[in-house]
Amino acid sequence: MVKTEYEGIVKMLRFFVQTKNFSYVDRIGNALNPEPVEVALLEALRAFRSIRESASIEGDGRRYVEKDGNKIPMPGIPSDEEVKIFLDDVRSDMGVAKLVATLALAYPSKKENSGGDE
Repeated sequence: MVKTEYEGIVKMLRFFVQTKNFSYVDRIGNALNPEPVEVALLEALRAFRSIRESASIEGDGRRYVEKDGNKIPMPGIPSDEEVKIFLDDVRSDMGVAKLVATLALAYPSKKENSGGDE
């Protein structure tokens, strides 16, 4: 994966893509100004936290959600500092939102495929 300052946000959005929920990624990637990005990120964080807290914890200590018979590993929750930096950067450059949405839609590198808590 391309390293960015927003890796936790990308992984969270990628989780939604893996569960076939493209709403947050589409809203962030197609936003024309920072406000829709802020609202979509807030809603994504809220939903992600709720899903994560009810996810199964396997013997390896990682959290998983089952979708269509597949176990999808759950990444960690993005830090408050990462979210602040992302939103500050989006306010000065909307291209940051498109980059994060695009990375979330890309296939993760083999190293990242292990998923789970970090």
